[in-house]
Order: sequence, then C-alpha cells, then structure tokens
Amino acid sequence: MIYKTLIKYKTLPLSYLQEKKICKTTAGKFYWPKALISVLVFLVLSIPVIANAERQSAELPSHVSKQLMSNMRGNLDTLEKITHLLAKSNYAEAADTAEKHLGMSSVEIHYQKFVGKYLPKGMRQISKQMHQAATDFALSAREAEKNDDLKKALTALSQIMKQCVACHKLYRAD
Repeated sequence: MIYKTLIKYKTLPLSYLQEKKICKTTAGKFYWPKALISVLVFLVLSIPVIANAERQSAELPSHVSKQLMSNMRGNLDTLEKITHLLAKSNYAEAADTAEKHLGMSSVEIHYQKFVGKYLPKGMRQISKQMHQAATDFALSAREAEKNDDLKKALTALSQIMKQCVACHKLYRAD
C-alpha cells in the first residue's frame, strides 16, 4: 500500500502510523526532521502562488503588457551596465547611462510607448519615484567621480532597485 512507501521514506506522521495500527517499532523509527523538511519545501514552493495572490493585478491591454515587460527587462540591463561601470570606476558613464535610460529625462520616452498612462495610480507613482531615484543616482555618481567616494553612489543606486522591488511586491501584470 501507499502508506508503506511513505513509511519507508519516513514522511508520515506518527499519529497516522498509530491510527493504522502499524507496529510501534516501525512507527518509532519515524524521523521528524524529514517531515519538517518536507513541509518547509512545500511551503517554499507555494510562496510564488501565495505572493501572486497578494499582489494587485495591473490589468493592461496585451500590447501594453508586452511593452511593460520589455521596458522592465531594459531596466534590468541598464542596472547591470551601471554596476559594471561603477566597478570599473567609470562614474560619469554610469551617470549618463542612468539618466538616459532610467532618469527623469527618460519618462517621456516611457510615456510615449503608451505604458505610463495605462498603469494603476500606485504603480505609476512608484515608477515616477524610480525615475527620480535614477536622476539622484546620476548626480551622486558625478560627485563620486570628483571625490572618488563610491558610497553615496551605491546608496543612490540601491534606491533605484528599492523602487523596482516595491513595485514587484505590490503589482503583477497578467
């Protein structure tokens, strides 16, 4: 029977074994840490489903959703490029890249691609904060070039990513 297989792999609780009148020797060999690990693995695997249920759906037309996803992938590429430039101490180029692709000067480009006007109000606000954080980062990166102090630039960079994380925690595009 199936419970014999489950007993073999020690995934049944002791009470179940006793209820089925399985010998105490077999029931006594039950290994609780394996059961706990099984439950934890199940919970970890269910987190995306739970998290998805808690996030607000940004109901967007199909073509807008595709463009939004494309924009977000572009934002990730830009963040990767910025971190690479900072690692090479190319602060001015990192600042220019941030402002051109993520900063306030890029807002009109994103809006013209029809994405901005379709976003829910809260999502649009987070987006605006991300663009402002990118402009702030650009200023910090230019300062870092003058005094070779990367700390402020990295702090400003984390504010950009903080907005990305906040948006992804609160919203999903179906």
